[in-house]
Amino acid sequence: MPEPGRAMGVDLGARRVGLALSDPLRIISSPHSTIPMTSEAKLVEALKDMCAERSVSLVVIGLPLSADGSEGPGCARARRIAEALRACGVTAKLHDERWSSRDAEEILRETGKRRQASKEKVDAIAASLILSGYLREVSPP
Repeated sequence: MPEPGRAMGVDLGARRVGLALSDPLRIISSPHSTIPMTSEAKLVEALKDMCAERSVSLVVIGLPLSADGSEGPGCARARRIAEALRACGVTAKLHDERWSSRDAEEILRETGKRRQASKEKVDAIAASLILSGYLREVSPP
């Protein structure tokens, strides 16, 4: 059974970080927003603050594995950010995000949105898909 409180999904990007939030029962994940990626330290501080403001007790960070499951340089960054959050007392987990951005783009296409006009939406939707995938794994129906 997951711990109480909201969960936050994080899709790390080079320029932007997509964020998603769950409901307090961790059943539904919804795209929330994006924040600029300026530095890992500033991102950790922003995530820590958001956890306090939104009653978030779990942060799920997308782990950008390659299609074959191997780890690339983005995985090291995700692991550093998760570890920094843990050092601040935030429960942080990593979750495979291999197809989240592609799936988010497909969702936008299906709704008639252009990807270029919706880059921030793609990042927030990808974060929601990462969080949903994690929540399904830890609390299967």
